[in-house]
Amino acid sequence: MDKRMLKSAMAVLLAAAGNIAFASHFEELLSLESLHDARIITEQRQETVEKIYPKGSVRRISGNTRYSGEVLVRGSVDVLTVQLSPSHEALSAFNGSRQLLQGKGADMLYWCAARECGPSNLWANHVFNNARLYGPDDQQAYALYRLKEGEQSNLVAVYAITRGNGRGFLHAEYFQAQQLPERLLPTATTLERQLSTDDRLALRGLTGEPDSVWVHLLVRALNQNSTMRISMAGEYATQWRDAMVEVGLRKSRIEIEAEFEQPGLLLQRLP
Repeated sequence: MDKRMLKSAMAVLLAAAGNIAFASHFEELLSLESLHDARIITEQRQETVEKIYPKGSVRRISGNTRYSGEVLVRGSVDVLTVQLSPSHEALSAFNGSRQLLQGKGADMLYWCAARECGPSNLWANHVFNNARLYGPDDQQAYALYRLKEGEQSNLVAVYAITRGNGRGFLHAEYFQAQQLPERLLPTATTLERQLSTDDRLALRGLTGEPDSVWVHLLVRALNQNSTMRISMAGEYATQWRDAMVEVGLRKSRIEIEAEFEQPGLLLQRLP
């Protein structure tokens, strides 16, 4: 099936299920260069389900699956699993999906890669209930997002794996929750990884004066890499910098940009 037919079939399927928004999300995902000639393995919608999405590594303890962090949700979920063509890599598809979602304003809550995620067999069999997603632990990546304003009760989970036979898979879930935790924040490690990987971090929701919880979170994120220096832009950037210094961050690690073009805070990694 060529890319156009693949996209059309997926859009028709999800629209028929009564979820035009999710049909659009999957269509955009399938349009990524790294998903050209991909083959759909799983496409389904589940109503009224309860689900745990990891917001930390996955472990097996005393026969039970445990998470170092988690989000428990109830609602409906649309699931898509694709097998990539031999000419495209799973981690490339994962990075493409990450850039797509962040470009649309989604907030990343958690991001892990390789062995730090935990055993792949737990992700395949217990998190996503899809044995096809099992592979070497060092060939996986996972990210959890909260969508932007207007869709803030929706989560997106993306998992990529290259199996031992070299076949790459990308798995995506769009979860429309009845309710999310009142304060659902990213992990400090995730914020640091975004800064280290992309050299910038846009926090569009931080439009006001410093918030104590976020101040401590940002300080913990920057202390993941004690040599990192950043610039910060935003209407209240100076106040945020001062608040972060008060809780222990060296003032020399943050420069203030006088101009800003978007709401919230923009952090950029300095050379």
